[in-house]
Amino acid sequence: MKDNSAAPRLPAPPEEPDLRVRWSGLSLTFDERTLNVLVRRLVDEIPDLQDLRIRVSPGELAATVVVHRFGVPLSARAALSQLRLKDGFLAFVLDRVQALSIIPIPDQLLTYLVQKAPPGLLTWYRDDRIMVVNLNDWMPPGMDLSLERTDFAEGALTLHFAAGSYDLTEVLDEPSHEESEL
Repeated sequence: MKDNSAAPRLPAPPEEPDLRVRWSGLSLTFDERTLNVLVRRLVDEIPDLQDLRIRVSPGELAATVVVHRFGVPLSARAALSQLRLKDGFLAFVLDRVQALSIIPIPDQLLTYLVQKAPPGLLTWYRDDRIMVVNLNDWMPPGMDLSLERTDFAEGALTLHFAAGSYDLTEVLDEPSHEESEL
């Protein structure tokens, strides 16, 4: 007769443990106030840009900014769509870019903004009207994060992320305060 009362033996842990946290079905909603605080940090990195503001309405994300060109302030508005995030790069299509809400802004001004930004921060693909922002300096190393879908609602932006993971090796390899006292 078999002894079924004993607990089954657990397999030995792998020699090199997988120190990752994983997720699926992650959605984050940002209200306009939070978005505006976050984008102001980006503007601080780019000379000649001031007063960047985000407005979210159904189906659209609009940004207004004051650009100083040759010392002259120019108010501009851009409608953004098709947000994508992959490997630390945020990309979006600039549907409309206008000054004073009616005058189209030439691509040369967008190229000028990219040139004024810190090296590697912005890339402008003029033919496709795509701007790419390098977020790798703000993202923790070891994060696998990609955007699956974006919903634009009145006053809020919801980002729906694909399944991803975060490598905890660096976080867990640092000695804790208690361990360092030993």
